[in-house]
Amino acid sequence: MSEDEALRKARTMVLRLLSYRARSRKEVSEYLERKGFPQTLSESVIKEMESYGYINDEQFAEDFILSRKSRGYGIRKVSYELYLKGIDDGLIDQKTAEHFDPDHDLIRIKEIIEQRHRKRAFLNEPEQAKERAIRREAAFLKRRGFQENLILKAFKDFGFLD
Repeated sequence: MSEDEALRKARTMVLRLLSYRARSRKEVSEYLERKGFPQTLSESVIKEMESYGYINDEQFAEDFILSRKSRGYGIRKVSYELYLKGIDDGLIDQKTAEHFDPDHDLIRIKEIIEQRHRKRAFLNEPEQAKERAIRREAAFLKRRGFQENLILKAFKDFGFLD
């Protein structure tokens, strides 16, 4: 296959990949590498797509944060996922600082606790079962990426902890 044909094929594949959802620069680079394209060709295609605005890590991070935040995820999990997608640490810090506020996170934690509490009334359970349920709720919130100090504050506000 000639270089022009390879370039055309790589462009087509990247455009198809980007038609499903936005991708980070690293994701596109790894995709092209998996498909067997040389590094130099991949870089030229990625730069071309960036010049058109099809690949934009800053916009990707912004959209990703808004999506994950709306689904109830905290700053720690979102930051980690962005890191895995190859977003620069400085950009992660900047964007998460813009979108995550401890006061709003505390409100979101309380909403999640209320929703989950309605499903299972663990306050009426015996003391051992209640403690276990509280530990499970705390673990769930930690896996969601919320900070421990905010989880503890929410539990204290609900009266689950002394």
